[in-house]
Amino acid sequence: MKKIFLLFFILFLESYVFAQHIQRVLTLDECIKCALSINHDILINKESISLAEQRTKEAKALYFPVVDLNFNLSKYSNDVATVMNSSYLPVTILLPEGRRDYFYSTRISLWQNIYNGGRIIATNKLAKINQEKAQTNYDVTKNEVVAKVKIQFYKNISIKSKIQIYKKYLLSDSTNILLQEKLEILQHEYELEIFNLLALIGLELDTVVDIAGHIDSQKLDLDLQQCILWAYQFRPEIKTTQYQESIDNIAVNLINMEKFPTVKFGVSYDWLGDNVNKSKKDWYVALNINYPIFDGGAVFSRLKQKKIKARQATIERSKTEEKIKLEVMKAFSEYKFWYKKFLKIKNMKATTIEQEILKEDIKYNYIKSLVILDLAIGK
Repeated sequence: MKKIFLLFFILFLESYVFAQHIQRVLTLDECIKCALSINHDILINKESISLAEQRTKEAKALYFPVVDLNFNLSKYSNDVATVMNSSYLPVTILLPEGRRDYFYSTRISLWQNIYNGGRIIATNKLAKINQEKAQTNYDVTKNEVVAKVKIQFYKNISIKSKIQIYKKYLLSDSTNILLQEKLEILQHEYELEIFNLLALIGLELDTVVDIAGHIDSQKLDLDLQQCILWAYQFRPEIKTTQYQESIDNIAVNLINMEKFPTVKFGVSYDWLGDNVNKSKKDWYVALNINYPIFDGGAVFSRLKQKKIKARQATIERSKTEEKIKLEVMKAFSEYKFWYKKFLKIKNMKATTIEQEILKEDIKYNYIKSLVILDLAIGK
């Protein structure tokens, strides 16, 4: 009797000391909320969305004219006539022989694209699709992270329940060395799995936490073919392959557009000279038309490359659909198996520690299979 009382007191003291150091008690909803806020993979994909948004804005800028303002001041000395040519100067300048001190130039110019075969429109479509693709990639990562958090949380709940089972039996059999060893192993496993949970949700690994929750049974009337149809409808990966097909088709059109002429309109006004009071003023208005004739066949080679990539994207979409179908079928089979097991033990009265541990294992595998099925469906 004294041994039982002593064991009970030790277990109570252990729980009390641990509770004094707990910084947070996490529920499943809090774990998911933390993961969506601070998980590294989630944050990386959010930055990818921001990057895609900026590229969309960059593409829209192609619709507007380009305005340049250039200032240049040069000091020189020449004994013979010299041609002054620099990328910093607006024009090529011929300087007569004789020493001079300074030459200055100012230019303001404007160029506006009028026609380039539709390349600006295609570039904007491409940027928009890439932005939508980035959002879809985020959704894929989000679904995976949430599923991993749920599985890890329920695993910790299951281990915690097993610990309580061993403690309960040790109260009536305090000298059982085997039970004590199994309890210590489970407590160590629980500590390690808490680290995994913290890493998943993004909290500091030295945060002292406890978890609160339980495994609920959910009766679902699911049909395999309906699950496959849902997956084709909801899985973000399907959208990703569709976006990639669109991207590759636009890339093919962009190469074709290189065969078309480009038309630009430009105006420029220059102030040139070596004396501020006697500067020369020049201006021009230009309509520039450039028609590509021959580039050694490079454009045809690039066109074939893009068409090959477009065909690859179509094959990739078919491959992704088959992969998703396989994932749904396996997940559905796993779910049906563990659901049947769960129904058998749900109302079973456990009379031994082995039976209670088995019930916890079946409950965990059942809820895990359900989470994996939800992930496979994309809901």
